[in-house]
Amino acid sequence: MSPDLVALITNASMALITFLSGCLIAATPWLTRGREAFAVSVPETAQADPRVQRMRRIFLAGVLAISAASAVATLALSSTFPLAMAAVVCAPVTAGFALMLAFRARVRAIKRAEGWETRTARLAAVAGAAEANAPRPLPLAWDLLYVPVILATLALALALYPRMPDPVPVHFDVAGAVDDWMAKGWQVVAMPVAVQAFVALCLTASHWQILRSRRPASPEHPVASAIAYGAFARAQSAALLVTGVVVTASIALMPLTFAGVVTADQSVVALVVIIIGAILPNLAVSLVYGQAGSRLLRRMTASNALDYDDDERWHLGVFYVSREDPSVVVPRRFGVGWAMNWGNPRSWGLAALLAAAVAAFVAVVEALLG
Repeated sequence: MSPDLVALITNASMALITFLSGCLIAATPWLTRGREAFAVSVPETAQADPRVQRMRRIFLAGVLAISAASAVATLALSSTFPLAMAAVVCAPVTAGFALMLAFRARVRAIKRAEGWETRTARLAAVAGAAEANAPRPLPLAWDLLYVPVILATLALALALYPRMPDPVPVHFDVAGAVDDWMAKGWQVVAMPVAVQAFVALCLTASHWQILRSRRPASPEHPVASAIAYGAFARAQSAALLVTGVVVTASIALMPLTFAGVVTADQSVVALVVIIIGAILPNLAVSLVYGQAGSRLLRRMTASNALDYDDDERWHLGVFYVSREDPSVVVPRRFGVGWAMNWGNPRSWGLAALLAAAVAAFVAVVEALLG
């Protein structure tokens, strides 16, 4: 495979990743729950309000346009200006957040003008029977699948060790030339395993968050909302597991590259293709289920009552802070997934634990490279 072809495939793949990520952001207003519009609590009937619908269309068109422009810019810049390309890749996220904040202020103004106020206190969580029979995320034991992947990579690195040169090339610049080496030793075998273990730990922590998240409930449709959220959480946990196993397995490219079985260019192309493959299952789950299973409830009659309003707990529409809520993890307000409750001290403890894990991982990598 020629260097020019490798560069073309890599650049095109990065542009596609940028555009696909932007498409998911652009679709966010249609994926959130019916009781929320641009991170504001509203009655379900407010989704039919022409003003809200117009904001959704503007958001879609604006983010899609920026995503398309970013994809083209990524294609042009990735080979020659990698830092500028990194900034361009973040443009759809930045634009989506800015538009969300602008429309959030407008929806809050409409909410005050229309008098959409909470009718009653939040009702109890989903009925016991619904809670017991609703689908649930995959058990955490499924994350043991990472173990054989890590062991297989260890076996591969040991088998390829005799073929590795001394020193071993471990890093390449954008042109594919070697710019860093490591003395041949046990560190060469340990590095891919350490990276895999860290990635598996992070993905297992994400799976744990899904399991521990507060289950949202619709007062009018408690059974249906429990089933919808359960199906969404189960699909998300399955997509996370599949993505995690594929990404973790892809780290086996490291010993293959160290031994010269695959070239640096080939490994980059393979990695980009794997990243695209990892995005697609999560994109499919988001589009099929919507945030917290909202798309599964669209056929039901919308309510014009506002039974629960926690706008004051959501700062900038994305940061949840509530000292009264014992939950550590809650469904995200704007977007697909989950958010931390920063009013709970345990959330700060988990954040500190994650920071310590990242610092420890960086220290281990530095020690191996040294």
